[in-house]
Amino acid sequence: MEKSTFNKSGDLFYVICRISIGLFFLITGFNKLFHPVFQGYMLKTITGLGFSNPQFMAHFVAFNEAFWGLLLLLGLLTRFSSLSLIVIMLVALITKDLHSIPTELVPVDPKVGIRPMDNFTWLTYFFFLPQVLFMMLLGMFSLYGYKAFGIDQWIGKKKKVSFICKKRLTVKSRSALFFLLFL
Repeated sequence: MEKSTFNKSGDLFYVICRISIGLFFLITGFNKLFHPVFQGYMLKTITGLGFSNPQFMAHFVAFNEAFWGLLLLLGLLTRFSSLSLIVIMLVALITKDLHSIPTELVPVDPKVGIRPMDNFTWLTYFFFLPQVLFMMLLGMFSLYGYKAFGIDQWIGKKKKVSFICKKRLTVKSRSALFFLLFL
């Protein structure tokens, strides 16, 4: 059965998003590894967060961004690379960016006075953080995999058996396997 034009267009858009996000992480990780200005920003950020051995952590995070970004770009181990990048984004969100959300609103007109932050306004600021959008897209990539174009597709055609077991791993078992690999 032939796919409808809508499905083909959706697959194409999905692949363009996956390649773009992979390219983004590849470039940002590469810059944090090799560009002196970005190295300085990364080291300053990691040092400010209080990580032990900040030089190693800065290189470790930057290498992982570049490596998993490249795999996502190529569509190789798409689900696993997406989950790895989600972990990086989640740590960045929790350790650095959640604290940037203001606790009170300062209006343009000083006569109005400072207002406390309500929950809906806090959520507005939260969803404006780029890490949230990246985690949503990466979550979609981890659920759907390479979709219509990627090295995973060619590997899957040659070998119908998963590299770990004969049945496809469930989302729960993939998550457990992912966390075991990082212990």
